[in-house]
Amino acid sequence: MNHLRLRLLLAALPILSIVTCAWASPHVYPPNCTVPAAARAVDSQSGVPDYANGQFTIVIRDLANNVTNGASVVLDLSAVSDVVLCSDQLDPDMLINCSARTVRKFTNTLGQVTFTLLGSSTGMADSPSPGQGKIFANGVLVGYFDVSTFDLDGTGGVGANDLSVWLADFGSGLPHPRSDYDASGDVSANDLSQWLGVFGAGGSAQSCGAGCP
Repeated sequence: MNHLRLRLLLAALPILSIVTCAWASPHVYPPNCTVPAAARAVDSQSGVPDYANGQFTIVIRDLANNVTNGASVVLDLSAVSDVVLCSDQLDPDMLINCSARTVRKFTNTLGQVTFTLLGSSTGMADSPSPGQGKIFANGVLVGYFDVSTFDLDGTGGVGANDLSVWLADFGSGLPHPRSDYDASGDVSANDLSQWLGVFGAGGSAQSCGAGCP
């Protein structure tokens, strides 16, 4: 019986190694991290990002559920083809890599890092984006998130033409994440209400000067 148990344990070692490699960092344990299921890209007004409608916070923790200070947190939008990041995120603490379509910040002493993504959609009447954003901490994948944007055409801030794009997404019957502001999985009247709220507030009145190519 002891030999049988030993053989079973040895057979399981490759699987255990894969799991260990997936969570290789001693300072990052994905199940204990706090990450959003969705993020909303916004614009700005007079050089100030629309924090009220776009800000979100991520918390990184280790296996013992202790917070991780100084963790490198990367948001990867390489699979979100219908969202364009602004080349200037108006955040001196944020590092942007346009070619990789990523942004990076570092956690504080509370293990927290706060992002406000500046960006827009391509404005194309195309099929929904094929992928989600990814969140990495110290190189470890800690979560996926959908990305929506109120500025759907990338010009003139949040305005009437964006509403036309939103209505096209709504009419298509397809689950366009870019127009799904409540992250419900479909484009609905509640998303329109949220778009109208952002439009009326005026905090996203100006599109970015240049988007990442």
